Parts: sequence; structure tokens; C-alpha cells
Amino acid sequence: MNAGKFDRLVTIVTPVKPSTKDSWNEASGPPPTRVQTWAAIKTAPGTERFQSAENMALAPMRFFFRWREGLVLPTSSIEYDGATFDVKSVEEVGRRELLQVGAVARVG
Repeated sequence: MNAGKFDRLVTIVTPVKPSTKDSWNEASGPPPTRVQTWAAIKTAPGTERFQSAENMALAPMRFFFRWREGLVLPTSSIEYDGATFDVKSVEEVGRRELLQVGAVARVG
């Protein structure tokens, strides 16, 4: 993929596994890691549904990053353009060339 296509600055938020329990028996530990990086973005067709008197739209996106080990995990989320996208899939494209990440934002 052409370097000029990586023109969107996104933030990848990856939760860190809790290492201890506090006095209320809640998991505690370091805050999630936040990494800002450049990405190429392609939209995918969205869906809408009406269930239990609740309107909800799903806005799927495909994010492309230069390959870097551990950059995006299935537990990560991506912040872009005021929305938070939950990561649904992480795929390697080529031989350690790119990462293709499928993510969905809930709207409404």
C-alpha cells in the first residue's frame, strides 16, 4: 500500500491485564496503553436494526496499519473521528507488510 494512503491519525487503546485486587476486591493495575499511529481507512456497508424498542446502527470500518508486532490486539479499541471502534478482527496482509483490522462503532 502506498505510504500516502496512511493519512488518518488514530489512537489504539489496549487494556492491560489487571495484576492485583484492591480493598474492594476490584481488579486494579496500570491504565490502558494508548498509541497514536497513522492508518489508511476504508468504510464498509453499515447496518441498522430495531430490537426491544432500541434503535442501533453499526458503522463498520477497515483500518490498515503498517505491520508492527503487538500493535493491535482483539481486545483493543480504536478511537477515530470522535468515535470508538471495537476491534473484531486482526489480519496480517502479505508477509509482515500490513495489518488489516476490522472494527465496528455502535451509533445511536
